[in-house]
Amino acid sequence: MINLINAEFKKIFFLKSSRIYLLILIVLSLILGLIFSLTTNVTQGRAITELSPMDVLSANMLGVDLANIMLIVFTAISIAKEFSTKLINISLVITPDRKKFFFARLITYFLLSLVISIILVILSYLASQLILTANNIPVLSLKDNKVRQFISGVMIMPAFYTIITVAAVLLFNSGAGAITFSLAIMALPALIKMFSSSIQRVLLPVFPQSAIHSLAGVVKKGSAEAMGITAGVFVLLAWIIICSILANLKFQNQDI
Repeated sequence: MINLINAEFKKIFFLKSSRIYLLILIVLSLILGLIFSLTTNVTQGRAITELSPMDVLSANMLGVDLANIMLIVFTAISIAKEFSTKLINISLVITPDRKKFFFARLITYFLLSLVISIILVILSYLASQLILTANNIPVLSLKDNKVRQFISGVMIMPAFYTIITVAAVLLFNSGAGAITFSLAIMALPALIKMFSSSIQRVLLPVFPQSAIHSLAGVVKKGSAEAMGITAGVFVLLAWIIICSILANLKFQNQDI
């Protein structure tokens, strides 16, 4: 399994275009976060000095949303390309155990997204500290449980959606289908919030976004999204397990 994971990483970073894309992903995400945090007078109608330290950190972390979307696209296209070019046939000749092949790929992209997420979160946190210091606003301490919970919740998001995308590519046998599926899961909660509170309370807790918001500690008390940390972890694991099982079954029985 370790050899398979190493091979997958080599395939990803062998291509110059992949290395450039991932670098651009990090840079653009940081820039977007800085733009949001430095233009609060336009985006929120308040000067940065009127914001709390957590508000500044939250604005900076919005760049991770862009990284999340770009990782979904990167993952879907990278895996789908192997099918469209028929390179998957060579890969399966080398590794005929499809279950091992599937999970090696799942772990590889999970680790890649997690590393990128950690890098982005650390840099965004440091950028927030610099902005707070420059504006004579008290800095945030990692000793604060609220800060640690928020950072952890943000860090989970790209890794989760990347895993879902890996499974979706094999489930729908399409990069476009996987991208649509992952983005739809992200976007549907916004649509559901347009309905009555009774409908929201039934549907919102089912979606990963509510679980991630709960894990990050940004859900208001009494909100339809509110759920405990344990419930949030359960919802995310349920999505991962169900999607992975369905994708693996499809891959095992697929005539390639």
